Amino acid sequence: MNLDNLTDDQLARLNDCDTPEKLMSQIESEDIELPDEALDEVAGGINPTAAIYQFVKRYLSKRSGS
Repeated sequence: MNLDNLTDDQLARLNDCDTPEKLMSQIESEDIELPDEALDEVAGGINPTAAIYQFVKRYLSKRSGS
């Protein structure tokens, strides 16, 4: 399942994650596939978990219109 196919409940659970580690745990438990754009941000980065966290938070913000 990818980010665009998540239910409102799944999106809310991701949005509630307040640390990169909690977000990664939630992504793994929900079996969510990250888009290529998220993986591109990780490439060559020092902290891939933080890069994914920032990407997902930006995605959620755009999707909710905030």
